[in-house]
Amino acid sequence: MARNRSEPTLDDQSSKKNLSTFDIAELIEVDPGSVANWIDSGALKAHRTPGGHRRVAVEDLVKFLQEHKMPVPAGLERTPIRILIVDDEPDTTRIIARAIGNSHPDYEVIEVHDGFKAGTLVATLKPSVVVLDLRMPGMDGFEVCRAIKSQEATSHIEVIAITAYPSEESNQQILDCGAKMCLTKPLDLTMLVEQVESAVK
Repeated sequence: MARNRSEPTLDDQSSKKNLSTFDIAELIEVDPGSVANWIDSGALKAHRTPGGHRRVAVEDLVKFLQEHKMPVPAGLERTPIRILIVDDEPDTTRIIARAIGNSHPDYEVIEVHDGFKAGTLVATLKPSVVVLDLRMPGMDGFEVCRAIKSQEATSHIEVIAITAYPSEESNQQILDCGAKMCLTKPLDLTMLVEQVESAVK
C-alpha cells in the first residue's frame, strides 16, 4: 500500500526535537492511546503545548524505551557529546570534569589516568574532544595524540593538550602530532571550557 503523503516518516520524526503521541505511535507501532496512557501515568515524561497537546522530547522517549527494554528506532538515538580527559593526576581530571560538567551537563565526560587505557577508550567511545596531558608514565600524550590522528576512524577527534612543563619545543611537537592547541597548567578553566565548546562545534 502506498504511504499517504501526510503520514510522517522516520526521517521526519528523527529531525524533530519534540514528538506528538501520534508521531510516537507511528514510530514504535503502538496505539496512540497507549502513548497517552504512558504520559498520563507519568511513565513517559512530556509537556503540553499552549493548545493542550502532549509533546515528548526525543531524548525522553529514547530514555523511556531504553528503561522499558523496548527497541529504539534507528535515527532517534543520538550519539552523546563525549569529552575524554586524560591525565595521570586524578585531582586534575576531577577538576576539569567538574568545570565541563557545570557548563555542559549534557556532555558525557570520561576521566582516565593512563595513556594506554586512553587509546582503548578513544577507539571504542569515539569522543568529540580529548583533553590530554603531555607527561604521563608509560604512553605519554604525544604518543596518544599520534595514535588518535593516525587512524582514519579517530583522526577527526579534536585534541586539546595540557602541560605543567611548557616549552616552545613541546608545544610545537604536540601541534605537529595534530593537537588543536596546548594549554599551560595551572589551567584557566574558563578558557579550557571555551576551547572544548569550540572544538565540539
